[in-house]
Amino acid sequence: MSDDTSRRKYRKRQRLWQATKWSLLTIVVIVAALAGTAIYMIRSPIVVPNWLETRIEERLARDLPMTRIKFGEMVLIVDEGWRPRVRLQNVVVSNPAGAEFVAFREVRASFSMRGLIEGSIQPRDISLSGVVANLRRDSDGRVALSASAGQAPVERRAATMPQLIGQLDAAFDTPALSRLRSIELRALTLRYSDLRAGRAWTVDGGRLLLDREGKTLRISAELAVLAGGANVTTLSANYTSQIGDTASQFGVSFEGVASEDIAVQSPAFAWLKVLRAPISGSVRSGLDEDGSFEPLNATLQIGAGVVQPNPSATPIPFEGVRSYFRYLPDEKLLRFDDLSVQSQWVTGRIQGDATLGIDDVGKLGNLVAQVRLRDIVANPAGIYADPISIAGADVDARISFNPFHLSLGRMDITDAGTTLNISGDLGAGEAGWQVAVDAGLNAISPERLLELWPQNAKIKTRKWVAENVYKGSLNNVKMAFRLDPEQKPVVYLGFDFQRAEVRFLRSMPNLTNGRGHASLLENRFVVSVDEAQLTPPEGDPIQISGSSFIMPDVTVKDGPPGIVRLNGSTKVTSVLSLLNLPPLRVMDKANLPVAIADATANLSGTLAFPMKKGSDPKLTIFDFTGDIQDVHSDVLVKGRSLRAKNLSVRASNDNITINGQGTIDGVGFDGSWSQPLDKPGASSIVRADVVLDQNTLDTFKVTLPAGTVSGQGNARFSLDLAKGRAPLFAIDSDLKGVRLSVPQIGWVKPAAVVGKLTASGTLGPVPQVGKLEISGAGLNAKGGVDLAGDGSLDKVHFNRLKVGNWMDIAVELIGKGAGRPVQIVVRDGSIDMRQAQFGKTKPSGIAGPPMLLNLDQLQITDKIALTKMKGSFDLARGLDGRFTAELNQGTVVSGRVVPQNGRSAIQIQSSDAGGVLRSANMVRQVMGGNLSLTLLPVGTGGAFDGRAEMTDVRIKNAPTIAALVNAVSVVGLINELNGDGIYFDAVEADFRMTPNRVTLTQASATGASLGISMDGVFSTDTGRMALQGVISPVYMLNGIASFLTRKGEGLVGFNYSIGGTTQQPSVSVNPLSALAPGFLRDIFRAPPPKLPEVEGDTRSTLPPSDTKTQKPVVPRFEGR
Repeated sequence: MSDDTSRRKYRKRQRLWQATKWSLLTIVVIVAALAGTAIYMIRSPIVVPNWLETRIEERLARDLPMTRIKFGEMVLIVDEGWRPRVRLQNVVVSNPAGAEFVAFREVRASFSMRGLIEGSIQPRDISLSGVVANLRRDSDGRVALSASAGQAPVERRAATMPQLIGQLDAAFDTPALSRLRSIELRALTLRYSDLRAGRAWTVDGGRLLLDREGKTLRISAELAVLAGGANVTTLSANYTSQIGDTASQFGVSFEGVASEDIAVQSPAFAWLKVLRAPISGSVRSGLDEDGSFEPLNATLQIGAGVVQPNPSATPIPFEGVRSYFRYLPDEKLLRFDDLSVQSQWVTGRIQGDATLGIDDVGKLGNLVAQVRLRDIVANPAGIYADPISIAGADVDARISFNPFHLSLGRMDITDAGTTLNISGDLGAGEAGWQVAVDAGLNAISPERLLELWPQNAKIKTRKWVAENVYKGSLNNVKMAFRLDPEQKPVVYLGFDFQRAEVRFLRSMPNLTNGRGHASLLENRFVVSVDEAQLTPPEGDPIQISGSSFIMPDVTVKDGPPGIVRLNGSTKVTSVLSLLNLPPLRVMDKANLPVAIADATANLSGTLAFPMKKGSDPKLTIFDFTGDIQDVHSDVLVKGRSLRAKNLSVRASNDNITINGQGTIDGVGFDGSWSQPLDKPGASSIVRADVVLDQNTLDTFKVTLPAGTVSGQGNARFSLDLAKGRAPLFAIDSDLKGVRLSVPQIGWVKPAAVVGKLTASGTLGPVPQVGKLEISGAGLNAKGGVDLAGDGSLDKVHFNRLKVGNWMDIAVELIGKGAGRPVQIVVRDGSIDMRQAQFGKTKPSGIAGPPMLLNLDQLQITDKIALTKMKGSFDLARGLDGRFTAELNQGTVVSGRVVPQNGRSAIQIQSSDAGGVLRSANMVRQVMGGNLSLTLLPVGTGGAFDGRAEMTDVRIKNAPTIAALVNAVSVVGLINELNGDGIYFDAVEADFRMTPNRVTLTQASATGASLGISMDGVFSTDTGRMALQGVISPVYMLNGIASFLTRKGEGLVGFNYSIGGTTQQPSVSVNPLSALAPGFLRDIFRAPPPKLPEVEGDTRSTLPPSDTKTQKPVVPRFEGR
């Protein structure tokens, strides 16, 4: 049993071994066969026959029911390790309806061996090549992807790019792709169109790699981006998520991407749209489980470029910017951990937050930033020789992007312990930049201001501040800048200053302890001084207030002059000392001392001087005005004391003028003193309205007879003071308010009547009045005054002195020594006694020199005048003296003039009575004889009462007398009349002579052969006469009884009357009258004519005639 059993066991083992041996052999053979086949197939492409391709496509359709895959040539390759892979050409993936999903030029895939063993074709690795894809972002922000060039490609859509990528999860969950580990996409051409930004990009030659490890999906990409320019930028992206989860992480790195391309990708980058620069950097973010974006972290390195929101805006260059920031989408907040700017304009670092104003479609409208600037180094446009450093600044700003507008609500710059507050607006319009910036600074030192003030900005202003502001502190600093593309930039700088020392003009003392304000606006620089002190070389310090310095245009080279406006109050000596500094030299030019008066001055004015360095100081223009109070000067008017409560003063390059009211030695004036300064050697001028009254005349020692001047008026006084010659003066007055009286000639100018006084001459050691004119109330005098060497009066000469219509003479008043009456000398001219108004004066009791008269004519009546009159007269009671003259340029007479009743009585004697009558155009038939004629004035006109007395005269060839004699038939008398003439030993006549007639009240002519009486009227203008009387022949005997008759009539006489004219007389004789005794003769004739009324008076002024005593008609004046 045991053996059988053993044998059975052995045989069994033998059979098992044989079976095993053959089995192994068979396996070896099969394996060897397979190995040989495999060795043959390894790395040897095997083209899959068409029937197999069809079977594969059908199998793929079963495994991917929603997808249809079509391909061209299919090549099978077994790699070492026995992993099969295929290579497909011209692969098209579509949906069951035939719409293409994607097309590839080539697809390579390796398959899972386990899947193949299990009977499933499951790719392990896929390599795709030659893909042309289109990625589009719509205006609403959604994205769409298509990868087919067909007419109606199928698009994949999602709200965001990460969500679009997340749609791969569904594909990876399918059994066919459950063993897929990686997908590589090569030779990728991606066209990216951003409809929201209106831009498009092309990615060419890109590479994308998708890795799957368990549930983890990783995608990376390397892309070259073409944006239409010459430059190519590179972009690297990565994406990580868990299959089936919404959450994901992604990042992008890029290099050389244009700022405008980045700005449109996300609101977090939209602020970059104002730049024109290449940007490199990286961005990381992700999606949370809800599909919302997680905070975005960005690192940007911005290359050299410019800030230029639009093409019209002038670019602002920078060298580079480095930025680290986070974007919090839930808060729409940008948080800048560091933003470093490097440029020639400004370098610094920024930290802070910016809140984004994003609209409903995801566009950035504006951002509001609150940031901190630090480590600032600025030199915009190279305006500083060395960049300036600023510690830091806090900024609140709002930026709008369409159009660009930056509103700077607050920018507080901390520097050197002070804070500069800036606000304003910056816009980029179609025409360019528009800037409106305001800034304020609480305090700054002048040195720091100059450090911050660009050397090339407002050069003249900065230079002036640097060279002329020595001390002080500045506060309340205000700055503004306005820029408009269509207008010139406007710059404003203003600041207050205290305790400043400022120089306005090199030749002037500095202003010290100054307080005020300075401003620069529209190229006009103004420094206003509220208060300061200026110390002149002489006098007290000047307190300055309300003053200023002005540069009209700081941009114009050698342009408008600088202007200084000064206001100050001090002693007048201090002001004049200041004005006498170079280049003004006011007092030196006026040849006056600085200490001209004791007074207080309040002055304001301007100085204008060239701003060009090295300019002639003489080009300085000045103009000052002001008031001088409580003036006391013994210098301004030499030898006189001037007092004034208030005078005004003005000084300029042309002249210096002082005017106002005051007194000189107590005499009031209202005038001015002016000194021209523009002409060397020009005379100064005094113009004044002075009080004209007796006190003025007494003050200036002008002595006139008492009562000559009364009342008060004004005179205009002028004085020209020239260096090296005697001063020239002039006086003018209308004499209103002044009563003038010259009683000697009966002339009075009432105070209310306007006249004229003009005098001019020189005021030297010996003053001279070259011109003296007085007119008014009928008087007109023109002449001058000469003074002797000792200053006493030499003479006053009037070339013409007219009084009313009765005096027109040339007269001289010759001085006879101090305190003595002057002598009057009349050189020529005429006096009309018909209207003479010599005054009624009392004897002065002072012996004076006589008036010497040399008249061309003394008119007595209308027909009678004394010519070539010479005489000597006393004027104590009027015109009183003796003279010689010719009567009407004919017979020589002599006589006397005596004042009477305000006029003059005249007494004339002549040894040729006939010549006198002929010269008087009265009677031409009278020959020889002596004449005594007395004329007494009647009234104030030209009427006289006269008495004529003639002796020893003869009448020859007198037709009227001849007619009378013939009428009474006295033949012998006719012969006598025609021969030697009828002799009369006495002729007397009383008459009244008016301007146009002679009224004969009583006349007689007696001789041995004839006596005649006469009365009547004779018209001197027409020559007509109406006379009557008695003719008595043989008067020697006939006149014995003349006491019974009128004078000139005998006991027997004939009445007669004469009419007609002197050329054609009409004579009538009444012979019957001879029969009447003399005392009854008046029965036959009319009474004598009555005297014509003169100013209501018909009485004769002649004294009674007394033939016995022959009393003179007027009392004889024997002189003094």
